[in-house]
Amino acid sequence: MVRRYGMVDNGPGLDLVPMLSVMVHLVPMLLLSVRFLALAQMAARGPVISALEPPDAGALAEQSKRVVSVEIDGKGFLIGGSAGLDPRIPCTAACAPDTYDYAALDNALRSLKADHPDEKRIVIAPGDDVPFDVVARVMAEARSDVSGGKARELFPEPLLAVRQ
Repeated sequence: MVRRYGMVDNGPGLDLVPMLSVMVHLVPMLLLSVRFLALAQMAARGPVISALEPPDAGALAEQSKRVVSVEIDGKGFLIGGSAGLDPRIPCTAACAPDTYDYAALDNALRSLKADHPDEKRIVIAPGDDVPFDVVARVMAEARSDVSGGKARELFPEPLLAVRQ
């Protein structure tokens, strides 16, 4: 034990130099990774059911003509809300996330927007066998149309529904 200025040295102490060295290298790397990390947030609200009395069949038929919807199943897309369109858009091959016909869906959504120019909501009803990639891409296609280099808002408030 060496005494210096009245202090006693009890041997090696806690060496913080390696930990501080790791932190000096780790913190800038974390800050850089946060810079390149992009999070996308898409607001989606579910439909609210608040009918006190059941509507009659005529009111339901009229409402089904006005509601813009896309049902997704293992065979393709089923478009609702327009009488002038062919409602079924089949897959281009055996249905997989990359074989759904998104170009035909885009054309159908533009036609629906022309039929319902004031409508902001679209109901998207995926089936149980539909991958989430397909649902996310349909929501992105329904929110805006990017054709000709210009972005145009189609249906900015997508609603997710459960198929029964």
